[in-house]
Amino acid sequence: MHFETFTQIYGYTFQGELKKNIEIRRYESNDYILKVGEAITGLYFLLQGKYYVSSPEITGKELLLRYCQKPAIMGDVEIFQNCSVQSNCIAAETCHLLFVPYALYEQHLKHDSGFTQMLLQELAYKLRTCTISSRVNALSSVSIRLAAYLCTIESTSLFKEYIMTNSLDEVASLIGTTKRHINRVLKQWADEGILQRKDEMIQIINWSKIEEISENVRFE
Repeated sequence: MHFETFTQIYGYTFQGELKKNIEIRRYESNDYILKVGEAITGLYFLLQGKYYVSSPEITGKELLLRYCQKPAIMGDVEIFQNCSVQSNCIAAETCHLLFVPYALYEQHLKHDSGFTQMLLQELAYKLRTCTISSRVNALSSVSIRLAAYLCTIESTSLFKEYIMTNSLDEVASLIGTTKRHINRVLKQWADEGILQRKDEMIQIINWSKIEEISENVRFE
């Protein structure tokens, strides 16, 4: 059943002999799937659930980088670069993952063109989304970034699943600013009648104005 699900999601089918060495792992909400600095032991393929990727700060807090839903692969960067885990991957809800041990990859899958193509597609998507986020956060003001964020999560873009959250602290991390600065922008927009706000709940009244502020910038 799990292998059928894997094939449906990732478009790749494992040969019979390989399946006996592949594991299905379950992680509950807030469990660490991967932790910064640890040695990578294999590849993780998300079958069900949602996790988030974060980077630890000196203060001990976690800087949110993105959310991930299927299809999503962990361990690919570390295996290609032969390095330790670069970011924390933490379950946001119950997650089921298919785990391919590193030894199995080295012996049987490393030179499999179909398997390699699957990994390269994931790496290309990660590079694209990271490049977009870095460009937007580096070149745009906070008001433009926030408007762009709101427009992106209201769009049909697949990328919105990587950044959608109800927490202002997390939104601040995702767009490279602070919650205090976001609150300042939201207050200004509320004063201008662009939105209404009650505690952490925000209702956009004038979407055309938000789109205008965004200057057609999007996180996609």
